[in-house]
Amino acid sequence: MAGNDKEEIDRVKEALNKTFKIKDLGDLIYFLGFEVARTKKGIMMNQRKYALELLTNAGLLACKPAVTPMDNLVKLSSTRSVLFTDVHAYRSLIGSLMYLINTQPDITFPVQKLSQFLDKPTIAHYDAAIRILKYIKGAPSLGLFFFF
Repeated sequence: MAGNDKEEIDRVKEALNKTFKIKDLGDLIYFLGFEVARTKKGIMMNQRKYALELLTNAGLLACKPAVTPMDNLVKLSSTRSVLFTDVHAYRSLIGSLMYLINTQPDITFPVQKLSQFLDKPTIAHYDAAIRILKYIKGAPSLGLFFFF
């Protein structure tokens, strides 16, 4: 629950507690892969732990970071490269990257572009997805800052 009227929040919590027996866990720190940090100037949200898990699962935790999430010289097509054999792995990787977009909007375009090839991914598409992971390696704690 969020708001700027503490008394109203307390009233709502009390009403919910009478019906559902809720427990107040205090200020939000970590939820569904999102890390939340508060300062006097605002709230920082990132998915650092989730990003590091993606890199670990892909075996890229020690890789050299990429400067950009996408190579603008590579033209992605469904016919220009050999089909990628593990379609499930590709779909899983793109789905994971889609979840990371919540706090890293800078990868939105390349992930959206790669999601167009979920039915028949090629090796070039998989390599482009790996490049996004290498870009994330450069700043896994990148996130959104909401000013007060």
